[in-house]
Amino acid sequence: MERSRLTKGTVITLIISILWLFPLILIFINSFKSDSEILNHFLELPKKLDFSYYAETWTKFGFPKLIANTLLYTVCTVLIVVLLAPLAAYYLERHKKERRCRIAFSLIILPIMVPFQSYMISLTRILGNIGLNNTKTGYILVSAGLCMPLAVFMIHGYINTIPIELEESAYIDGAGKVRTYFSIVLPLLVPILTTVVVLDALATWNDVITNQLVVGSNEAAINMQNALYMKFSAQTSDWSHALPGTVMSMVPSLIFFIFMQKYIISGATSGAVKG
Repeated sequence: MERSRLTKGTVITLIISILWLFPLILIFINSFKSDSEILNHFLELPKKLDFSYYAETWTKFGFPKLIANTLLYTVCTVLIVVLLAPLAAYYLERHKKERRCRIAFSLIILPIMVPFQSYMISLTRILGNIGLNNTKTGYILVSAGLCMPLAVFMIHGYINTIPIELEESAYIDGAGKVRTYFSIVLPLLVPILTTVVVLDALATWNDVITNQLVVGSNEAAINMQNALYMKFSAQTSDWSHALPGTVMSMVPSLIFFIFMQKYIISGATSGAVKG
């Protein structure tokens, strides 16, 4: 009976997984077809695996430049968040009894609860006034700023599980606050920092709205997702290049997620089981 239940559960899970992945499967299947074949035989397997559309899309879009831009944004965003978020979270958590720190923490995590659409117009006006609209620097700063609240919130909760006695022992041994942070606290934050890195890297790599909002149609600064969005929309029908481009943009993030998913789970749960 137990084995039968496990088998049924496995079958149900497999069916649900296939249904969930069905849109991605269709994108991959149709990425080898011509426009006419996509329109007339969308649900059928391709007659042959024609990689010429991938080669044409790679050249037509200038994918090397798009990849370089997207990688630059991802790396810079993650570095800024990883450098600043732990410092802010550590200070705010260790001084949480102070009213100013409680207020500061509430203000930092406020964007998590406020829809981005409610302040995106103000954001573009601010960037325009300081000359950062349509620039790579402006987009990196905005991207890091949008990722910062959740990172601080996650790290803040994790630091709460680290015994403060470890830091007090370091102070007794003569270590200063800076040395204690880098030698004691920061190494203990590796699990949650890994989770933050993965989540922010995926969010930045797959971003469309913010990149379009900040850099607009500046071809020198757009990322892959923005380029796909601008080239292929409801007004165009060049799907024989749109779908290969979509697949190529998804492959790096999928591979990254597959290899890093265990760190997301371990980092997100380890803070909940420590006491």
